[in-house]
Amino acid sequence: MTPFYFVVASLPFALYFLALAGLHSGDRARVVTGRRDCLALALATSGLFFIGPGQIAPTLSSLSTWGVGVWGWIATLYLLIAFFVALKLSGRYVVYNTSAESLRKQLTQAALQLDDEARWNGGAMNLPGLGVQFYVDDSPLGRTATLIRIDRGQSADGWRRLGAALVSEIQSSSASSRSWRRTRWLWFALLGGSLLIADYVCFARYFDEISEAAMTFFRI
Repeated sequence: MTPFYFVVASLPFALYFLALAGLHSGDRARVVTGRRDCLALALATSGLFFIGPGQIAPTLSSLSTWGVGVWGWIATLYLLIAFFVALKLSGRYVVYNTSAESLRKQLTQAALQLDDEARWNGGAMNLPGLGVQFYVDDSPLGRTATLIRIDRGQSADGWRRLGAALVSEIQSSSASSRSWRRTRWLWFALLGGSLLIADYVCFARYFDEISEAAMTFFRI
């Protein structure tokens, strides 16, 4: 892999890992909508797209028609596809920096504030008065869980109210004690920082080569 390809592929990942470090830092959980999480992942992989499948599009005919602006159309198409995939996802919330036990307690408190008939059924919860039913999917890596709405036909307003109640419950709950398991943010920070340092070294040592490769890549 050339220095130019390495920088293009790794820089978005570096920023993504640093964002994950921020989400896993602190003493409380962080709630992100599934759509935002999907779009963040799409931006993280955008570099891989441009040095991979993205190179297929700017053929000689498209370059002669659109010029360098063809890359703007490719970026727009990539973003539209990412937005389409995010919109097609079933309703979900991604909760970072939490344990399954802690999240279950907070979900119970938030749900009972909205619906007295809220009940757990294994890993799923039903809120009949709110018109919402979901299940919790734990990440195999731990400290992250996803709330996934079971039926698309459920109340969208109820789903938003549940998310707002969960955020409010997390903010009002007491901060959890720190432990060695809560150093996950440090690993993400080290990984993201290492990639940024590697990108800086590439720019410092191979600036002329990267500039020439960029001009060739974009046909400038």
